[in-house]
Amino acid sequence: MPGKKSLVLQFLSESVLVCWLSLLVATLLTYLLLPFVSRVTGAELSINWLMQPAIIIVYLSAPFILGIIAGIYPALFLSSFQPAKTLKSLFTPKRKSVSFRKVLVVSQFGISIILIITTLVVIQQLNFLQKKSLGYDREKLISFNMSVEMANSFEAFRSHIKNESYVVNMSVSSRIPTGRLLDNSGASAPSGDTTVPLSADIKYLVTDYDFADTYGIQMKSGRYFSRDFGADTASFVLNEAAVKVLGWNHENAVGRPLIYGGQRGMVIGVIKDFHFESLHQPISAMIFQYGNSSQAAFGKVSLKLAGGDIASSLASLEQKWKQHFPETPFDYSFIDERYKDLYEAETRQASLFSYFSAIAILIACLGLFGLSAFMISQRKKEIGVRKVLGANVRSIVVLLSIDFLKLVAIAAALAFPIAWFAMNNWLENFAYRVGIAWWIFIAAGVVASFIALITISFLTIRAALSNPVKSLRTE
Repeated sequence: MPGKKSLVLQFLSESVLVCWLSLLVATLLTYLLLPFVSRVTGAELSINWLMQPAIIIVYLSAPFILGIIAGIYPALFLSSFQPAKTLKSLFTPKRKSVSFRKVLVVSQFGISIILIITTLVVIQQLNFLQKKSLGYDREKLISFNMSVEMANSFEAFRSHIKNESYVVNMSVSSRIPTGRLLDNSGASAPSGDTTVPLSADIKYLVTDYDFADTYGIQMKSGRYFSRDFGADTASFVLNEAAVKVLGWNHENAVGRPLIYGGQRGMVIGVIKDFHFESLHQPISAMIFQYGNSSQAAFGKVSLKLAGGDIASSLASLEQKWKQHFPETPFDYSFIDERYKDLYEAETRQASLFSYFSAIAILIACLGLFGLSAFMISQRKKEIGVRKVLGANVRSIVVLLSIDFLKLVAIAAALAFPIAWFAMNNWLENFAYRVGIAWWIFIAAGVVASFIALITISFLTIRAALSNPVKSLRTE
């Protein structure tokens, strides 16, 4: 009995020692990879976070706890061997030990397949977001803030640059696409001597004459604000979504009277729907009101650049900016970059899923390699008998590989519905999204199967090529 206790203690000590070595390696890798992880996640991570008392206690106690948990079963299991039976090679491993290994391999490959599917779906959705037509042209568009101090001299700045070859168009507005629509002043329609409130949530945007042309937005019917019509200060332009919520259509909307925010006016045009906000939100009902540069001084300036040398165009623009606004920094942003920033979280998720997939696949391969080594060692005599009876190397490799591919198939069958449910819920965060294509599941299964074959190929081929005499020599 004392021998058994010492054997258990030896196994546990080895397990704890391995955990301590793993902790040291993990700490070193964490220190080296922390800048990279911070860059990928966008979070400011520091190794100093581990210096908290509660973290230190967990940090130092983890190797003992994990070492004992990991080593207790093999310690008790192996110490229970009867020496006489072991030396006579009469001991046969219990089937449940093999089954437990298979469960681990299935679990590891199942997680790997889920991560592969999630990565492919996120990448597919990101590609959709970047390629989808937004209803306006976001290329070569820059924007900058317009302060109250700039309002009085802004028209002089506009006149100074409007004839430059690199300037296509310029507009002032209270908000710009890629922002949020938060303003709603309430709409009503005149009915005889009274007004009838309209139960419609319509967001408003104040723009000058050139907003539609600057962004390349097309009209559905009627016209946009124009310098040729002096009465446009009492006019409205609706988008298609606003016409729909009002119960009108784009043909009979033009010329209708409307009261919005206490201002009485007439609808002069219907503009085609475009995605002002991100594709997380559906297109909002919008009403456009006219405002000149002094009225929209709280808002944004949008400038459409011509093709060619963008850098030199910006340098020339900055020089003229400083002539008119010497106290205001020339701080601009590209609309297409702002649009990409709307999906920064999804881009980071795609990167993280890719790295997690690689790590999960590596762990699954290690588990499968260990299982294949164990199972092939148990079938050495069977392989030897088959070779003696005339089986060739190819048939033996196929025989051994099928058993492991069955585990990958089981993992895929379990992973597919989980991955579909998770990614279907994730896609519901977008008003406009892709469908989950069937080929993604097939691709994930094929990748997992290919990786499994690569992992076990060395052992299976070596076992198939082994000399049957050596495996059959001893009993």
